[in-house]
Amino acid sequence: MVGIIYQKNKKSGITYAYHNEPYWDKEKKQSRAKRTLIGKVDPETDDIIPTRAYQKTQMFHLHH
Repeated sequence: MVGIIYQKNKKSGITYAYHNEPYWDKEKKQSRAKRTLIGKVDPETDDIIPTRAYQKTQMFHLHH
C-alpha cells in the first residue's frame, strides 16, 4: 500500500513529504520501505510544495 509519510527536520523545523512504498525483503525476511521525496510542506497551508526533480518525474509520467 503506497502512502504519504511526513517527516520533520528537527534542526530546520521544515516538514518534508515522502511517497512510502513498502516491500518484503526476502533476504532479511522483514518489511522494508522505499521512500521518495515529494517536497516540503507549507507550514501555513499544509500544502506540499513539490521539488523540481519530483515535478520532472510527474511531467514525464503524464506524457508517456
